[in-house]
Amino acid sequence: MRQLVVLVGLPGSGKTAFQREHPEWVIVSRGAIREWMFRSTYDPAFESTVDRIFQCALVEAVDSSAESVCVDEPNLTRADRLSLVELAQLSGREPHAHVLPMTSPDALYDRMERNTKRLAIEKPYVRLRAFPRKAYADLVAQYEPVDREEGFVSVTYVPSVTPPFGRAAGTKGRPAAARDPLPLFTS
Repeated sequence: MRQLVVLVGLPGSGKTAFQREHPEWVIVSRGAIREWMFRSTYDPAFESTVDRIFQCALVEAVDSSAESVCVDEPNLTRADRLSLVELAQLSGREPHAHVLPMTSPDALYDRMERNTKRLAIEKPYVRLRAFPRKAYADLVAQYEPVDREEGFVSVTYVPSVTPPFGRAAGTKGRPAAARDPLPLFTS
């Protein structure tokens, strides 16, 4: 059955690292749209355009023949998730939620800041905008726990995700399978 995968988690919780572990998924993300099209992590001048592009991309992806479409967004409130569940149902897809760890908000904020610093090095053409700790605390306060009663076929709590930083030298972000091939010969 075709799926709509809804990721749920605060910035820095590992949503993007988790979706990267699933190369078979078609990904729709405002963050990717901001970075690829507007070369920015956030710019209020472009947000209405980003939202329109996101909505169009989501509808097109859901309407495609892709087996699994993933929404890589925080999706912290029931209202955020309700529209996605309704879209999945209208398009004949099963909605599945994957909830990333909601560990210490301070630890997640620190991880998000490390990810931003890494982005500044890896993609110097992207304009970075600071995410104040107060704004992050406001996001934490918005979180509403996910419940199957929202219409999800399944709710999976992801135990942990390997962060994208701190990889072994020379791996260049390739999955473990690409770094550690199976031995061709055994004795």
